[in-house]
Amino acid sequence: MARDEHLLYDEVLRPAALRLYGWQPATISLGYFQRYQQLAGLPDELQRLAVVRRPTGGGAILHDREVTYALIVDDSLLVARRAPSELYRLVHTCWRDALATDVAACRLAPEALPLPSPRSGPFFCFEKPARTDLIVDGQKLLGSAQRRIPGRVLQHGSLLLGRRFASHPGADLHEPPPERVQRWIAGFVGRLADALALQPRHTDWTPPQLHDVAVRRRRYASPEWTHRR
Repeated sequence: MARDEHLLYDEVLRPAALRLYGWQPATISLGYFQRYQQLAGLPDELQRLAVVRRPTGGGAILHDREVTYALIVDDSLLVARRAPSELYRLVHTCWRDALATDVAACRLAPEALPLPSPRSGPFFCFEKPARTDLIVDGQKLLGSAQRRIPGRVLQHGSLLLGRRFASHPGADLHEPPPERVQRWIAGFVGRLADALALQPRHTDWTPPQLHDVAVRRRRYASPEWTHRR
């Protein structure tokens, strides 16, 4: 979370930055507006997991066997100046098209569903799909949430590859082999770059960036931040 927040404020990586990663160990991330006390109602197997609070809104996510992305765009790109749903739809369409060869049933949730909300909805993000989410057989496969500051947007999202906890909501992709996952990721990155009319390039973290991340990490690791609501 500290790295993603750094990218939101970074003055070098513009007009956009994309980070893709996984989680070890399994962790529950609370949405920015969620109440920590709600964790007490979860099954015992989930109450034993690590917990962090995201800078983005929306419902909690059980991060385990998944691909997480963090996309940051500034308002020099038209999509960042439009309604939040436009960036959701653009990114989720890129994921859908990257998965299409192997996951034919994957589609965008119907327009009749309500839009994602940063403050309301079920405890777990994947319990109930919203408009623009990716779904398979009516269950959420990928959802996203945002944090907006003047001139800049951070959008988080998770693609479920598998589920090993009985109480983990949502659809999943049945533990695909790593080479298939890498093909999906490459397809997503290429499609997203085309959609944003940008040329992708790999960038390593610099010492000043990592210093800023370390400063931000202290807040995300503190009980005061995690228990703040």
